Amino acid sequence: MEKRTLLAIVISIAILLLWNFFFIEPKSPEQPQGQITQTEQREPREQSTVLQVPSQGQDQARQTVSGEAIVVETPRYRAQWSTAGGALTSVQLKEYRENLAPDSPAVETIETPMPMVSVNDQPVDSSIVYEASKRGDSDIPEELIFSAQVSPGITLKKIYTIDPQTYTMGYRTAVENSTSNPVTADVDLYLNGVYPLDEDKDGYAFQGPVLLNGKHLEEFKISKVKKVGVYREFTGEIKWFGFEDKYFLSTIIPAGSPETTLTIKRISEEMVRLTYDTEPFRIEPGSSVERSYEIFSGPKELQTLKSAGNDLRKALYFGFFDIIAKPLLMAMNWIYSFTMSYGWSIIILTIIIKILLYPLTLKSFTSMKGLQKVQPLMKELQAKYKEDKQKLNQEMMKLYKDHKINPMGGCLPMLLQIPILFALYKVFYQAIELRHTPFHLFGTWLPDLSARDPYFITPILMGLSQFVMQKMTPTPGDPTQQKIMLIMPVFFTVLFLRFPSGLVLYWLISNILSIAQQAYINRKLT
Repeated sequence: MEKRTLLAIVISIAILLLWNFFFIEPKSPEQPQGQITQTEQREPREQSTVLQVPSQGQDQARQTVSGEAIVVETPRYRAQWSTAGGALTSVQLKEYRENLAPDSPAVETIETPMPMVSVNDQPVDSSIVYEASKRGDSDIPEELIFSAQVSPGITLKKIYTIDPQTYTMGYRTAVENSTSNPVTADVDLYLNGVYPLDEDKDGYAFQGPVLLNGKHLEEFKISKVKKVGVYREFTGEIKWFGFEDKYFLSTIIPAGSPETTLTIKRISEEMVRLTYDTEPFRIEPGSSVERSYEIFSGPKELQTLKSAGNDLRKALYFGFFDIIAKPLLMAMNWIYSFTMSYGWSIIILTIIIKILLYPLTLKSFTSMKGLQKVQPLMKELQAKYKEDKQKLNQEMMKLYKDHKINPMGGCLPMLLQIPILFALYKVFYQAIELRHTPFHLFGTWLPDLSARDPYFITPILMGLSQFVMQKMTPTPGDPTQQKIMLIMPVFFTVLFLRFPSGLVLYWLISNILSIAQQAYINRKLT
């Protein structure tokens, strides 16, 4: 019974890993009843004129005018703006490359200009050329200002504040009224993300729109945003919103996080839009009104997100096992601060985990050894009471009690280790710290700990260690079960061929330590 339970657990783990890797997509939160609200019709205050801007016709997603490029390089990124629309058109992260090729370009985090502005529901940026405070390739300016007249006597400004040491920059919109009458304006922000309907996105590592609504992280599968039109509206304290993929995040952070509405909308077969709807404001003659934000476009690296504040750390989410995965990631990063190698950090972390779990391992092996010793007595009872299942169960329980054996003692400790396994799987698959991080081990070069071993050496070594460990484990007397258990190393080897090499390295080292522990325990119990 012990071995059957163990076999069921092992097969269950394998099925869960396969299901997670090939089929599970990030869960999209269900819309609570009544959360979708209609935007109220806002009436302008008396004695003010609603700002009139030229109609742009249909909702335009791309620029219809050309402009001049303005480039600013900081130690962390190369940013480019265009006077057409006055928005960021490119952010290239200098510390991250697209692939492992020596001439690989820097990672690009922006696919369409951001952020864009609409005035009174008109996306004006698509047809406006702004005047810029800097031209061409510029030294790192304290501020970069884009100005344009959107209506007679009304000037719209976009003001970017550059921080060369971080991935965050300040952003403000300002509307100046040079007319002799008060004006009411409704200036909203929106972002466009390129998500073609016919493109298959990686379902395991989330990609798509993301926002923090109060304390709740909301992620939306693009496969659900299929129809052109409004998909979802969120009303509340929107702390930040944007688009993310497996490793990178581009987001807008409103100052103060006022109560507002964020709309997720597919505007075409190619694009999805996030619109941040703000309250209209009144501008007196000769004055201006500003709204402040921050822009973050960078890696989903835990310390970087923490340093950026605004609860951006919540964008790094490892799913159901997040509460275990984040401490493991922090521990791995702490070890890295001493070793300066994530490969050795994984090995040392594995050793620490095995030491902490040794009492459970000892309990498991002791229980399995005890069951092995009473196997002949169990067979006698099974033969004697094969026609009386109730009596057989009573005698079996008495046998366990007399020999002080817990029939589940060998399995329960393993069950307690399963959450750690899944948490590590998520960390090794999603943590940017391991992306393109190499490690040399056992004569092979692992070029990327977040990707599979290109030479399949570590999975094969892991399979061999699994076989040795299996041979050392107390086995049942049933020949059929013995053969099934011997097949498991082959099954796990095939399963791990596609897994991140960092996870395979963890499992390999864990197996080697388990072999050493088991040899010690076997001598101790003999």
